[in-house]
Amino acid sequence: MVSLKPSLSTVGRNRCVLPSCRQQVAFGLCFDFEFRDNKKHYKEPTMGVWESVKDFRKYSNQYLAAFTGTLLMLSVAASYGWTSPTLPLLLSDDSPLPITPDESSWIVSILVLTSIAGPVASAWLIDGFGRKITLLIAVLPSIVGWILIGVGESVTVLYISRALSGISYGMAYSSMPLYLGEIASDRIRGSIGTLLTVMAKSGILLEYVIGPYVDYRTLAWISVAFPTTFFALFLWLPESPYYLLAKQRSEQAEKNLRWLRRASDVQDELRMMQAAVERSQQNRGTFRDLLTRGNRRSLIIILGLGALQQLCGSQAVIAYSQQIFDQVNSGLKAHESSIIMAVIQLVTAALSSSIVDRVGRRPLLLISTVGCAVGTFIVGLYFFLLQQEVDVEGVGWIPLAVIMIYIVFYTVGLATVPFAILGEIFPTNVKAVAAAIYTMFAGSVGFGVSKLYQLISDEAGTYVSFWIFAACSAAFVVFVFALVPETKGKPLDQILIEMHTSTTRSLNCCSGSQKKKNKPDLQHGA
Repeated sequence: MVSLKPSLSTVGRNRCVLPSCRQQVAFGLCFDFEFRDNKKHYKEPTMGVWESVKDFRKYSNQYLAAFTGTLLMLSVAASYGWTSPTLPLLLSDDSPLPITPDESSWIVSILVLTSIAGPVASAWLIDGFGRKITLLIAVLPSIVGWILIGVGESVTVLYISRALSGISYGMAYSSMPLYLGEIASDRIRGSIGTLLTVMAKSGILLEYVIGPYVDYRTLAWISVAFPTTFFALFLWLPESPYYLLAKQRSEQAEKNLRWLRRASDVQDELRMMQAAVERSQQNRGTFRDLLTRGNRRSLIIILGLGALQQLCGSQAVIAYSQQIFDQVNSGLKAHESSIIMAVIQLVTAALSSSIVDRVGRRPLLLISTVGCAVGTFIVGLYFFLLQQEVDVEGVGWIPLAVIMIYIVFYTVGLATVPFAILGEIFPTNVKAVAAAIYTMFAGSVGFGVSKLYQLISDEAGTYVSFWIFAACSAAFVVFVFALVPETKGKPLDQILIEMHTSTTRSLNCCSGSQKKKNKPDLQHGA
């Protein structure tokens, strides 16, 4: 799935304020942010997990705000995971609400389609009414959606429910990273970014765990507790100091910052925030700025990665997991296999942020894409042999194991790296515009994948769907190898200079003199 918001700026030299797209856009930029001073490179200090635990009391209010806020991510991700245990029940002979396979594909894909509208609503609300109000509004369609599932008696009502859940999904993913990026101290932004990922994957896991053991309507009433709990708790949390400064409410901004930092003297940080707000208001990017030479190249890269994220088959595997495992004779029940997959995805997501910085973006993307291509090909081969009535009785564990490995490959690379790259290869003033275009494009591709997977699988066979995913992944290996740059360990200004001046994928063809001579306006594009 996908998401967004407009504008991004730096505070002083080493702090980011993040009106951005998804969690990794927000945290990818700040977590890896470096700055240049007196021709030397310094990397912003970040805090590891254990140091965060030791200083938990100092940062406890920020963690409290982050945990409460990310309950929204758990809630909206649960709506996406809901289809895995529910569709087999609705398609069964004793269905509480009989549906056709075509209707089931709409139930999955409508959420993806309407999630594209969520960021548009957020972009209008977030600067006019604030981050907090926007997030509280964002959860309301989700609450109504779960209630409609609980009381609805027709497929039309179910469609409306999924459409509302999609709006919440899009609004949450476009607004929450901004709020968390603005309340978090520099040293714990990385761990808070991981929390956002973990909570989203936890929402999917909860649906996988609860869904098979309760009836259709009971699952809806249990699930509605997630967004209502968020709403009840988040009401008491503070608004972002950045938003308050932008609205000239400096006294309230200082009060909120004191609570978040558990400190009485916050004047220095408040002044840096004020400078960032003023800078962001002066430098607004437009769509035309994206069409300059270097930005156009960056746009091609990020849209290609957005398409790859969807065409590798990840969303189909997550949304239809129980139906997929139901066709695999592995010795486990389908819902048990789905739960194992969700646990693996959760653990891998929690560890992925540190892997990205150690291995690098480009190698991880290549490894992840190759892994997805090989994995989907092997699973497709199993389903092909199954359809040809070849005896596969003794190898049913192979597709199960391969799908688990596939999820690991996807999560460590394609699920995270594109968002980190999006936060690195665009100038500040067009970053949010690029995120918006990326979100719309990836959402459109994701809608096509979600809708067509069921139809192709029913008409031609499940193996055809998986081989399409394998072919797309294999094709994009060439794309990643030829076009995607390595940005690991490079200051943001150097990355932007190279994106506007070099032509090789390594972005190392520019000499120091060339960089200086050809240095573009990084704030306003080339």
